[in-house]
Amino acid sequence: MHNTMTRNHISHKYSPDLICEVVNQVKNHNQLLSEVAKNYGISSRTVYQWVKSAAEPTELKKSEITNQIASLQLQIKSLNNLLQMMA
Repeated sequence: MHNTMTRNHISHKYSPDLICEVVNQVKNHNQLLSEVAKNYGISSRTVYQWVKSAAEPTELKKSEITNQIASLQLQIKSLNNLLQMMA
């Protein structure tokens, strides 16, 4: 539970795009975690948590994804209805 609280706090402090970029630098470009942290001005502990979180899918992430899919499906339905009304 502590990791979830920490991750939520971190995600509010930093943009999702920045988090993805930093994790990508560590995971896909073989840069040292400490080097990436220094380059972005972020603590190594924070970068470590992001990388760890990205590597371990959690129920919370699955739930968030499921909710996002449901929301997008409703948007698609609404847009399809608008499109039919315009035709």
